[in-house]
Amino acid sequence: MKVADIIRAVEGPLASVRSERPEELDYHGVAEPLRDVWIALWANIRGVLELVTLADVVDRHLPPSVVKLTKGDEVWEPH
Repeated sequence: MKVADIIRAVEGPLASVRSERPEELDYHGVAEPLRDVWIALWANIRGVLELVTLADVVDRHLPPSVVKLTKGDEVWEPH
């Protein structure tokens, strides 16, 4: 079972902004590109969570592409 499916079952959609799904957002003027920023973020969250299975977590063996995203000190620093 994919981690994404578990999160969806427990929490609902993987990402929302102000309780709205990213594709339902409506920005105007100079803020209009923000919708695409949220969609890109949503796609990346989904991309990671769709790769990881419950077995990966239990076995402590994440897919290499996910592990690669955790490398580098800057990813661990609060911003």
